[in-house]
Amino acid sequence: MARSSWRNLAICGHAAAGKTTLVDRLLAETGAVSGSPDVTDQTSVCDFDEEEKAHGHTIESSLVHLSHRDKKFNLIDTPGYSDFVGGMIGAIAAVDCAVVCINAHNGIQLNSRRAMSEAERAGIGRMIVITKVDDAQSDFAALLEQCREIWGSAVVPIQVPLGQGDAFAGVASTIELPGEAPDAVTNLAHAHEQLVEKLVETDETLMEQYFEGVMPETETLRRLLREGISSGAIVPVLCTSATTNIGLNELLDQWVDLAPAPQDIERTAIAADGTEVTVEQSADADPVARVFKVRVDPFVQKLSYMRILSGTLAKDQSVHVSGVRKDVKLNPLLRVQGEQTEAIESASAGEIVAIAKMEDLHVGSSVGELTLPPIEFPEPMVGLSISPTNRGDENKLSTAMHKLTEEDPTLKLSRDPQTSEMVMTGTSELHLQILRERLLRRDKIEVDTHE
Repeated sequence: MARSSWRNLAICGHAAAGKTTLVDRLLAETGAVSGSPDVTDQTSVCDFDEEEKAHGHTIESSLVHLSHRDKKFNLIDTPGYSDFVGGMIGAIAAVDCAVVCINAHNGIQLNSRRAMSEAERAGIGRMIVITKVDDAQSDFAALLEQCREIWGSAVVPIQVPLGQGDAFAGVASTIELPGEAPDAVTNLAHAHEQLVEKLVETDETLMEQYFEGVMPETETLRRLLREGISSGAIVPVLCTSATTNIGLNELLDQWVDLAPAPQDIERTAIAADGTEVTVEQSADADPVARVFKVRVDPFVQKLSYMRILSGTLAKDQSVHVSGVRKDVKLNPLLRVQGEQTEAIESASAGEIVAIAKMEDLHVGSSVGELTLPPIEFPEPMVGLSISPTNRGDENKLSTAMHKLTEEDPTLKLSRDPQTSEMVMTGTSELHLQILRERLLRRDKIEVDTHE
């Protein structure tokens, strides 16, 4: 089976871990976008939503793409606050590896742990990127030890900072040792030895050779790393400072060499006869895809984001959609770069695309004859009764709330059985506040609220 040149990564972690800045800088570094997108001046490619600009943090997941060497990458920037965890969970369902960013100053936080556990539950690869190593409070060795205490011996550094804080000047590989690295913040030779010992554990022949004094070749180590990441046995640690561009190129190089290919992660689905089958992740097989995100755009209307696991999809193709009686004809497929979209002729196994104005495609919809497992979102727990301030806006509010529930699987609507008022239930008060702001901005509807 031909291996896809695409690599699909979800950029996860707690708020203020520098995820969006990292993605923006990688887009600029690779020439995928022009200029210097930046969160601080509201020019970010990822945080383009008005609520995101107003609050200064990511609220929805955002899809972008770039190329480096011989690989093409889909990156999904995800929210860092647990109030918006649905965006992260949807993204993890669409990718083959979660890149969990941990702020070198703030350390391991709630959503760092959540991202690692969600990725493990989804059966995809995991990488840790220590960000903001140039922070004055950065302590790489201490943070690495904390990661090992929480996630065990699977955590191994494949990069070590050369200096930290103001002295951070570069990164050194523990896979292939550099000639000299006097500024390395930990012992490189020792880190290399630990890495080799961890990797040869997975191969009995190599382990015997290692104890006889025969060291594995560098390419063998990379192969073992790729296999270990895909199986979940290895969680590599990398480091960078996006704001100073230090370590960005080296990070991309490691992604090219080590990130799981789509075929490296086994996927299962349910066939029409109710049996569980393994999805054949080939462009030549029957199409299998899943919608993991919906966005209602004021210009192109409803956008459904899909990960194609098998086969090839194209405009005007008729496909089966789960929960829909008749086959549906596909509108043009779109390549997505943040807020921007570009029509493409077709897309195949391993790609992530969007498609506009498809009313039958919802979050979790399976496309093709196989039904993929449902995406498990948390049940919302915080409820709020709402009514339009303008009493003539009842129907308008109902339509607007339907759009919000299409976009957000962690939002539920109901009616109070005693008052008949509409009740919106979300993950938190902040979540509901953002949704009310969106109602006002996008649909020009102001609402009154009642506990």
